[in-house]
Amino acid sequence: MIAIRALDGTEVAVNENAVTLVAGPYPHDLGPHTYVHGVERGALVTAEDAAALVGRLGVDPPLVKLTRPDASPVWIKAAAVSAIRPPMATEQQAGGAVRAVVVIGDLHQAVREDVQAAMIALNPPAANA
Repeated sequence: MIAIRALDGTEVAVNENAVTLVAGPYPHDLGPHTYVHGVERGALVTAEDAAALVGRLGVDPPLVKLTRPDASPVWIKAAAVSAIRPPMATEQQAGGAVRAVVVIGDLHQAVREDVQAAMIALNPPAANA
């Protein structure tokens, strides 16, 4: 268990193995925000830097770092992924920034990596296969 301080100052004890996705602030956020998925309904929001939080998790295997459409990093637990697919027309953004969508339960995370690159990152080949 690790302690994560929620945005309102509440300290939450979290099973680090339950974390499925960590992402930094959205463009509309004022101030530092990190969104932690998998530990409670919705997202646990903290002001801790996303990369620092991921580093504190210390999970094995580590979360996989991909890129959101706004070029910011997102860390994903590979074992929690149920699908990787091309984006639907409603998920597209100007400039083709969304090249794949990673599905984790009811959370759909758009990423800049294409489907094949996301699949390779999230399902790396066995070491000596």
